[in-house]
Amino acid sequence: MNTRSDAQRSRTVLVDAVGNLLDEGRIGFSIPELAGAAGVGVATAYRHFPTPQDAMQAFHRRAIEQLLEALAAIDRTTDPVERFHRFCRTWVTQARQWGPAVRHIRSHLGFIERLAAGDPSITAMHDILADVLDALVREGKTTLDDRTYAVLLWITIFDERVVYDLSVHQHWSAERVTDQLTRAAAGALGIRV
Repeated sequence: MNTRSDAQRSRTVLVDAVGNLLDEGRIGFSIPELAGAAGVGVATAYRHFPTPQDAMQAFHRRAIEQLLEALAAIDRTTDPVERFHRFCRTWVTQARQWGPAVRHIRSHLGFIERLAAGDPSITAMHDILADVLDALVREGKTTLDDRTYAVLLWITIFDERVVYDLSVHQHWSAERVTDQLTRAAAGALGIRV
């Protein structure tokens, strides 16, 4: 049996278990509790994640990577307004999957602060969203004085806590959440459709 693939499988089930624990509101879990939830040995869990914070960061990083992969799969040659709409729809779909868990482990640092520090996931998020906004500017669909501010607005409107609240506590469908947040983002960004 391949040790590397076993280690990867163990890591995946541990990160999945983090999501399940967080979904249940169990943010104070221990590594032995995580191991039990994942069905792996405690020593295995500690090899991957020395602390619960390390495990939660891995879950958060994976959620962002999944979002970035989904957004990157959207065709760049699509009309910029349609691409903006597809990004918004994809974002809500993704956030409904991992948002209930991620909302418990948000960073205390601001988006721009993390961008300036060179956080790789934040930089990637900024760049992929800025690319859409730049295309909208080139097509005359909006004017933006400050791309980073515009990205910050977009991210703020589509925050997973907002998607969670509207989906779970307002009982809105994915379509309604997408429609309302897309309209809010388009209005805040001055996008003419």
